[in-house]
Amino acid sequence: MKRLKKRQIGRVVCTILQQLAITTPINVVYSWGITNKTATQIKVSMNGRKRFIAALMMKVYGFNYCGKLYITLNSVKQVFGLYTEKNGILHEENSDIPFEELGKVLDAIIETEGRSQQEHYQRLQEFLHGR
Repeated sequence: MKRLKKRQIGRVVCTILQQLAITTPINVVYSWGITNKTATQIKVSMNGRKRFIAALMMKVYGFNYCGKLYITLNSVKQVFGLYTEKNGILHEENSDIPFEELGKVLDAIIETEGRSQQEHYQRLQEFLHGR
């Protein structure tokens, strides 16, 4: 199994960050509570074989999910993949996220759990006033 070169990883992560910046409002990104972003590689199974793929790792502290989150890019299919880490084990959340949907899918996992903006705001208000 061949590890990736730093330059390869950097190019992929740069593309992921650019896509997030283009498609996701900055206030939404801030709501994820990102404390660390790292260009890395992860080992995944594809077609029954293990291989390394480039990924952007982010530590997030959202309303719905807290922990390490990995975003990958399949440049052949032009889709993103999303993995979460629980107890040191990667879990694939979605492997076919279209370019224009990346921010929405991330926000649903990290922050809103798929609720509408109004429902999410009401949930936050209940949380804040319930303290």
